[in-house]
Amino acid sequence: MNDTQNQRRLKNFMIRRDVQLPIIIANLVFLGLVCVVLIAVLLSPLYYDMLKAEDLWVQHVSGSLFLILLQRISLAMLLILILATAHQVILSHRFCGPLINFGHTFAKMAEGDFSSKVHLRKNDFLKAEAAQVNAIIDRLNNDRMILGEYVNQITATLSLLSLQEVSPETAELIDKLQQSVDACRDVVSTWDPTPPPE
Repeated sequence: MNDTQNQRRLKNFMIRRDVQLPIIIANLVFLGLVCVVLIAVLLSPLYYDMLKAEDLWVQHVSGSLFLILLQRISLAMLLILILATAHQVILSHRFCGPLINFGHTFAKMAEGDFSSKVHLRKNDFLKAEAAQVNAIIDRLNNDRMILGEYVNQITATLSLLSLQEVSPETAELIDKLQQSVDACRDVVSTWDPTPPPE
C-alpha cells in the first residue's frame, strides 16, 4: 500500500468530524479530569508532608518522592490519554461510518430509488437499525410490485370495458378512472428506476 492510500485511510477515520470531534473532546476532557483527580489523590499526602513536616529529612524525602511519582504518573497519564484518543477515534468511526451509509441510502430513497440497502462492516455499530431500514426497503419494494400488479389489472379491465358499448356517462367515468390509473402508474414508477410492466 502506498503513502497516498495510507493517508486516505487515516483521513477516513474522521469521516464525520462534526459528530466525532465533540464526542472525542468530551471523553478526553472527562478522562483528563479523572487523571488530575487521581494524581491529586495519590500525591496529596506527599505534598502535605513536604510542606508541613517539621523534620527537614521528611520534607526532603517527601519532596523527592513527590517529584519522582509526579513525573512517572504524568508520563503514564499522557500515554493513557494518547491511547484513549486513538480508541475514541476508532470507536467513533465505528459509529459514524454507518451514519454515512444511512445517509446515502436515505438520499437514494428520497429520489425514489429503493434498490440500495444499508451495508455495514463487520465491527460497525447500528446493525439492528440497518436491518430495520433494509426491512422497510424490502417492504416498500414488495408493495411497489403489488401495486404495479393491481394497476395492471385495473388497466386491463378498463381496456375491456372501453371496447364495449356503454353510455356516454359510463365512457366518461371510464376515462376518468383511466386517468387516475395512469397517475397511480406514474407514482409507482417513480419508486424505482425501472417502471412496473405495462
